[in-house]
Amino acid sequence: MNVLNFIKDYWTQIVFFVAFVIFIINWIEATKCSLRNDILQIYIQYKDKKEIPLYDFEAIALSYRLYKKLRGNSFVDSIWKEIQTWKKI
Repeated sequence: MNVLNFIKDYWTQIVFFVAFVIFIINWIEATKCSLRNDILQIYIQYKDKKEIPLYDFEAIALSYRLYKKLRGNSFVDSIWKEIQTWKKI
């Protein structure tokens, strides 16, 4: 009965907390998706020439580091390794 009373007394705070946690999880997933897309677009743009402007290389490096900090999967690991071998112009 104590649990039911607790839920009854604090239901608004519980709902707010659960909604906040769900929001944070969705925000992290959306950020990872955006970073992955940015990396892939730049990769596709320069993959034929195997040359990349320095500013795009730095953009990918920053995106890759953030993607990994957010516990992104290994999808971009092979892309990042390949880009590192390209000529920077």
